[in-house]
Amino acid sequence: MSVVDLVALLCAVLALAATVVLTLATERALRAARDLEATRAAFAEAAEPALEELRHAVVRASHQVDRIDDLLDVASAIGGRVDAATEVTYRALTSPVIKTVALASGTRRVARRLRGAENLDRTGS
Repeated sequence: MSVVDLVALLCAVLALAATVVLTLATERALRAARDLEATRAAFAEAAEPALEELRHAVVRASHQVDRIDDLLDVASAIGGRVDAATEVTYRALTSPVIKTVALASGTRRVARRLRGAENLDRTGS
């Protein structure tokens, strides 16, 4: 066997070894790709219903926020009306109450003075 034949045989063995190694690496990469695809499919299967449920929850929450906003508007309007009614009531009652208190106070003073004059008349002044 000549050196050229030996080198050719050695190259053939190395090529065969490289082919086996590359075949095994390709097989492993293909298996990993299949596992990755199966994992992606399982994730999509689990995630899609969860995502749909999340969408529904967001829509429900949005409706609840709208309702709360409407309730706050109503409460604010009621508060404004109560404030206005309180102001009107205060203005309507303040003057008559003050006048009534003043009249009662004046009446008490007159009554005291009249009682004082009667007491003086009885005692003989």
